[in-house]
Amino acid sequence: MNSKSRTKKAFALIAAFAFIFSAFSTAKADDDNYGLWTTFEASKKINKKFKVGAELEFRSNDYLKDIERFAAGISGQYKINSWLKANAGYIFIMGYYPGEAKDHFDDDNNEYDGYNYDQAYHTERNRFHFSFTGEYKIGRVEISLRERVQYTRTNSAMTDEEKHRFEILPQIDENGNIMFDEEGNALEYKEWLPVRTEPELKEHKNNTVLRSRITAKWDIPKCKVNPFVSTELYSRLDKWRGFEKLRSRIGASYKINKDNSIEFYYLFEKAGEKGEANTHAIGLGYSIDL
Repeated sequence: MNSKSRTKKAFALIAAFAFIFSAFSTAKADDDNYGLWTTFEASKKINKKFKVGAELEFRSNDYLKDIERFAAGISGQYKINSWLKANAGYIFIMGYYPGEAKDHFDDDNNEYDGYNYDQAYHTERNRFHFSFTGEYKIGRVEISLRERVQYTRTNSAMTDEEKHRFEILPQIDENGNIMFDEEGNALEYKEWLPVRTEPELKEHKNNTVLRSRITAKWDIPKCKVNPFVSTELYSRLDKWRGFEKLRSRIGASYKINKDNSIEFYYLFEKAGEKGEANTHAIGLGYSIDL
């Protein structure tokens, strides 16, 4: 089998897995977010054991309409032995939070009387992470497990909160009398009041998360395309509630030459909290060894 045939076979394998994967993950497609995730990575090998790197990341969602985040990070990696590596780093994240509406209930009778709408805003996050990655090869398949602990502090931010309220008023006829239905009940209608806007402070947040990711990568002989699949589980360590988020990827890396490679994948992220939307994303990455 020549190189072109192996490449075609790799792409066919990726396409088949992607079709099955996407069919399974789009059960709630109407409520989900769709976006593009891109990364640029550069690394430099200091010696046989130690390597440093830098990364830029850009994410969009809502069919590329919104910029979800921009991030820049640095890291260092130490090779403990032939199958185990340690990594530590820092990431600065500029995050975008879209507008959000929440129902409001009257304080006296607890009846629905409108909603509050928090306008979209941006805020910064500072993230520190540390991880261990173990690798084991079975034939042409490399299995890796990464256990990563990350601490993130989200800075406080100011936005505007719109208060939308309505009153229930009786219907009045042309003579100024209250109107009734056939059963003698007063007819009513809903009248929205002028919107009030007030400043809203979003308090800072801290969280510590454990991310457990398992990856399988295929090394196809004499082929520059290497397919991979991965699944990652998120769980809060500071507020343990079990696994809170699931992120899965299927894609491939393509080695352009000795120092340059690209990566493309499809990602599905199962929302962790009630009311959050699932995420579907196409990912593109470029990496260079300096």
